Amino acid sequence: MSKQELAAELKLLIVEYEALTESARTILKQQEFKESAKEIFSLCKKVTGATSGYVALLSPDGSENEVLFLDSGGLTCTVDENLPMPIRGLRETAYISQKGVYDNSFADSHWTEFLPEGHMRLDNVMFAPLIIDQQTVGLIGLANKKGGFIQRDVDFVSNLGDIAAVALRNSRNLESIQYLSFHDQLTGLYNRHYFANEMKRLEGSREYPITIVSADLDGLKKINDTFGHKDGDLYLQNCASLLKEVLRSYDLLARVGGDEFVLVLPRTNRAAGEEILKRIKHNIENYNETQKMIPLKISMGLAVSNNSTQSLEKTYHEADRLMYKNKLQNKNSNFHDIQHK
Repeated sequence: MSKQELAAELKLLIVEYEALTESARTILKQQEFKESAKEIFSLCKKVTGATSGYVALLSPDGSENEVLFLDSGGLTCTVDENLPMPIRGLRETAYISQKGVYDNSFADSHWTEFLPEGHMRLDNVMFAPLIIDQQTVGLIGLANKKGGFIQRDVDFVSNLGDIAAVALRNSRNLESIQYLSFHDQLTGLYNRHYFANEMKRLEGSREYPITIVSADLDGLKKINDTFGHKDGDLYLQNCASLLKEVLRSYDLLARVGGDEFVLVLPRTNRAAGEEILKRIKHNIENYNETQKMIPLKISMGLAVSNNSTQSLEKTYHEADRLMYKNKLQNKNSNFHDIQHK
């Protein structure tokens, strides 16, 4: 190997090392995977000399590539990024084999028949899989490298693909933790922590009038004792589903206790709030027509804060007080019609 070749090899090794180091740093960042993927993709382009490509994840059903972002490298591409990208052609080979693949004669190969109309020209392509728990979950795709790809490119991008997979796993774990920190695991509704944060955000906002409905599921303990906790959990989930049916996009529904729910309805006066209450009661009646074994019974109270002079905390307490008053009225009739299995 000549001195010039040694110097070029050393330079490339330094570039590869710096790229690996930089990509490893992305794992330590608490950011969405799309941002990490962009950084890693840029490093892949820099090291390999590719001018275009994309990063995509496998759809939940495993049938399509879902593109996170596409870099055309300045070439015209009129294909809608939201169109389905079925798993076929050379990328299917990468998905199934779980190995990096490339084709330097792509433009003249049969693979081009899979390209949609309006796709930019691809002289050569390479794919490296992202693998988590021995399952291919995505791809790094690169294209249009001057002189074509070599095995070294495949090996290097596959290494970065492994790092990208770790970043994806971390991102998904973080999303899961964030979801659980604000949601009730049983019903999928927001939890008390999220509810408290939203009350603070709405206090003094421009969302008035704000209606608050306190709702308490009657007889949960009796159902748990009579039928078991599995039916009790289902009772809670059915209640959550019925309450969700009346929500608008900007409303909040949270489970704030074992059998306690709260609805926060921004830009809702008393008349509109009472109309929503009627819809809830109507839905419960319809539900109970088909669920005579364990009829759903909910005690509710409604209060309104017309402006910021009345604190939302006091409004919530007033709704809670009215809910307990309603609960007392219902107490004598609760569950007289429960049937034993």
